[in-house]
Order: sequence, then structure tokens, then C-alpha cells
Amino acid sequence: MIPLNRLLPVTGALLLLACTPPGGTVPAKSTEPFQPSASIRPLAVSLARGATQVFQAEINYPEGTRYLRQPVAWRVLEAGGGTITPAGLYTAPAASGTFHVQVAREDFPEVTATATVTVK
Repeated sequence: MIPLNRLLPVTGALLLLACTPPGGTVPAKSTEPFQPSASIRPLAVSLARGATQVFQAEINYPEGTRYLRQPVAWRVLEAGGGTITPAGLYTAPAASGTFHVQVAREDFPEVTATATVTVK
């Protein structure tokens, strides 16, 4: 019978190999500090007055971190520039102009991305 203390390291190695795709390697752990980022799509859009547009945010996550929902907050920078929901649905105002939609990370509020909306 193999002692348990000798079996555990072998079991861990087998589990690691079983989780690695054929021909793949186990990725090395990053030595770089985490750099949070955010982007927004679309970057620019032209809309009719009162029209809607869905904006999407893309953010990166620290290694090993999982969120139940994407930790972002939306806002329109100009007063009277329309409205945006927590899900990123923008509604253009009744007035024409150029407005800006911003998404900010809730976990790193200084990290933002901005889109330009032209309302005609």
C-alpha cells in the first residue's frame, strides 16, 4: 500500500495534467502588477433625437477574481445629454448636440472610457 503523503503530490500532478489541453502548457503566473482597464463600444455613434443605443463595457479582471455582475457605472457627462440605464441603454435627448457617455469601473473608479454621441 502506498502511504497517503506520497500519493497526494502524484494526485496533484495528475490533476494538473488532466486540466491542461493536449499539447498545451500551464500558463505561468504573471509577475506584473495588475493594470485595470476599461473600454466602451461603440466609441462614436450618431442618433436621431429620442433614439436609443446599447453601449457595452469591457474590463479586465485581477487574476483569480470573479464578479457576479460587471462592476461598472454608466453616466452621461453633459446635463440634458440624454439618459443611460445601469445596463448601458442610452436614450438620446430631444435636443441636438454632441454628448458623451462614460463608463467607470466601480472597483477602480479612476479607470474610465468615454464614447461620443452626436444627436441630430
